Amino acid sequence: MSKKSSRESDEASSPDVSVMPRRDFLGTSAALVLAAAAACTDGGVGEGESGESGESGEGGEPGPRIDFDPAGIDESLEHFPRTPMAGQMQAESVVIAGHVVGASSVTLRVWQPTENAGEVFSIDEQVLTPDANGFVKARVEGLRGGEWYEYAWFTGDAETGFETRSLLCRVRTALAEGTLEPVRIAIGACIGRGILPEYVDPEDIQPVEVWDTMVQAAEQDYDLFIHLGDQGYMDQVWDAGGSYEQYLAAWGAYHGGGYRTVYPRSGLLFTWDDHEVTNNGTVDPWTSDAEELARIEAAHRAYYTVMPIEGEGPSEAPLWRSFRWGDTVEFIVLDCRSERGPVEDGPYIGEAQYAFLLDRLQNSPCRFKCVVNSVPFARLGIPPGTPLVEQLLKPEDRWEGYADQRDAVQAFVDDNAITNVVWVTGDVHMCYVGQVEGEPSSPGRAMWEVCVTSGNTNPLADQLPEAQFPWRSENAHLPLLTFDPEAGEVHVEFVATDGTVSHARTLSVG
Repeated sequence: MSKKSSRESDEASSPDVSVMPRRDFLGTSAALVLAAAAACTDGGVGEGESGESGESGEGGEPGPRIDFDPAGIDESLEHFPRTPMAGQMQAESVVIAGHVVGASSVTLRVWQPTENAGEVFSIDEQVLTPDANGFVKARVEGLRGGEWYEYAWFTGDAETGFETRSLLCRVRTALAEGTLEPVRIAIGACIGRGILPEYVDPEDIQPVEVWDTMVQAAEQDYDLFIHLGDQGYMDQVWDAGGSYEQYLAAWGAYHGGGYRTVYPRSGLLFTWDDHEVTNNGTVDPWTSDAEELARIEAAHRAYYTVMPIEGEGPSEAPLWRSFRWGDTVEFIVLDCRSERGPVEDGPYIGEAQYAFLLDRLQNSPCRFKCVVNSVPFARLGIPPGTPLVEQLLKPEDRWEGYADQRDAVQAFVDDNAITNVVWVTGDVHMCYVGQVEGEPSSPGRAMWEVCVTSGNTNPLADQLPEAQFPWRSENAHLPLLTFDPEAGEVHVEFVATDGTVSHARTLSVG
């Protein structure tokens, strides 16, 4: 396939690709509710015990009807200063993470609204004990694929009445196996407000203000949000000693700030880049220095604590994983930071992860394969002598600098005639849509890649070759991708910070 095989549109909207309005947060329609999930079984992750779980009632109702008005309970920033988050969405389960201050136990309640105000279907309830730093995590099981669920954390007792609550949140489970319907995602990376990243000061941790791209994300309609790394900039935390407790506290600036606008809107998939630890120019992941290794381990452990992911760190539970949304799309999540070796020796990703990537590309039963990748796979095509390249766009910091593995991935795609692959990426502080090579003469060279910056900017975006990257911008945008299995196409929109669509394009990836 060549780039000429795509249908292109630069208009702000079209019958196929348009910005959809925000859903009414608590106003899920009765029709959707009555098609709702089967009952959830017990399933806490960590210390605690499960409370009542909903059981499927007659006529297919998802659980018992109970009197409950979550919006009528006071939200407490004192008890719940950070946003709850749901992740690892499977067709029958999700993982929900939270943080509480000043409570010895909290209740996670999951529900779906009924057609009656003040009444909900009870899906699951778990009473859990936070760890010493106030973090709590639960697995909710027994759900039904493709359903929207609502949830929140509560202080107080369900029997006598909850006292306070967190933000009200929602999550959609992955589509059930065999389901073919469009899946829409929003993607983000490299949060900030311009050339300089938005670092958190460990000596003065303040919630960051909401970012314009996240305001736009809160206004859109999608099934899940994918963060591609540099979710936070922890460089000063590293410089201050980089302890586990310091990293945990620093995450409060982001999860207690700008992400509160968008993370309650849907479930999350995510990977990390360098700044979740510190700038990769400060430390190498292959360091042998004991103090540096301890700081890296502390940063990784803190990330696994605050995010809705199971495991305590990448050595125990690798960040790279795969999530299938029915037969529509498989999200292949990579870790392109922690397994790197020196550029002259490699590898870029470790042997097990590399085998995992090839296996999922070849054997996924889904119509599309979306590779969730923090750093570009595309050969960016800017000559090495271009001003600022060595400061802002070094090839050795991307797949491009690890030619052996990159070439092998492309050869594998070609040898096995694999199509319908789309890469999503961040790191380079620009937005673009393009193909991974300037001469897309084979499936491995013709794969499409969508890059995002959610705030930080890179003036080198204008230097990308137009023939390979038909649209590129140094400005922050919110990309929305819709995987349409019936048409065999991927619809891409880039929403600007003022809410207009800067670019819309339909990719034929087969």
